[in-house]
Amino acid sequence: MNQNTVSGDIVDLKLSQLGATQITKLRSHMYIVDFALENGTEISYVFNITKHDKYFLQRMRPYAMVQGKYADTKEITKFIKEDLRRFRTAEHSSNFEEFVDVSRKGVELSHELESLFLHYNVDKATLDEMQGTLTRMMLHLEQLKKQLPPVEPEPCKKKTSES
Repeated sequence: MNQNTVSGDIVDLKLSQLGATQITKLRSHMYIVDFALENGTEISYVFNITKHDKYFLQRMRPYAMVQGKYADTKEITKFIKEDLRRFRTAEHSSNFEEFVDVSRKGVELSHELESLFLHYNVDKATLDEMQGTLTRMMLHLEQLKKQLPPVEPEPCKKKTSES
């Protein structure tokens, strides 16, 4: 008997006992794909292909970000190709490490907000203050997008057998 099947059945049973309203088992294949930038930074993606040939993609490194669902191999390949192209351009910025650090802190902020919500009784005034701070930050980001010149990614370089 497959150990993964037994472990999955145990988890299903325990979640049912906790009151899960639905447990759907999907047969899928999971892929972890790593790329290395010139500066040594790893870009990693995780995606699943379900039995209905649908894809769910997440970028895991240099910071975690759910990318969403894709219909076919062309869509997922196109996204990763473009994402890599943009990272390969961004890695040459003098602010690359700081950008990655700020992005990681954004992910950390999301986790901390959830922790606060799930573990503490936060009053409405504090929530309103946090909402205002986050709204100002989002508006600031939108203003920056309008003010700053866009970065045009370098064209993709195809690897040849000589490289």
